[in-house]
Amino acid sequence: MKNIELQLDEKTLEKAQALAKSRHCDLSELIAYAIDQLPKAEPEKYPLLGLFADDPESVDEMLEEVMKDRAAHPLNQRFGKGIT
Repeated sequence: MKNIELQLDEKTLEKAQALAKSRHCDLSELIAYAIDQLPKAEPEKYPLLGLFADDPESVDEMLEEVMKDRAAHPLNQRFGKGIT
């Protein structure tokens, strides 16, 4: 292990000490835990894409339905008027 020096404002230091005390660890263990957990806390960039990663046929079916619905009911069409 290496020793490092940190500069923290008083409020941050108090929070860190309180967290360490509540988790029954010291500050170095708390910092190591936080660094270990940070990558896990970051959200995926495209969480919905992962839902259908194993089922591309379902995505194709959904897109086909969307395109059929859009053709039947264009988004830029006003009520009571046809397509010009």
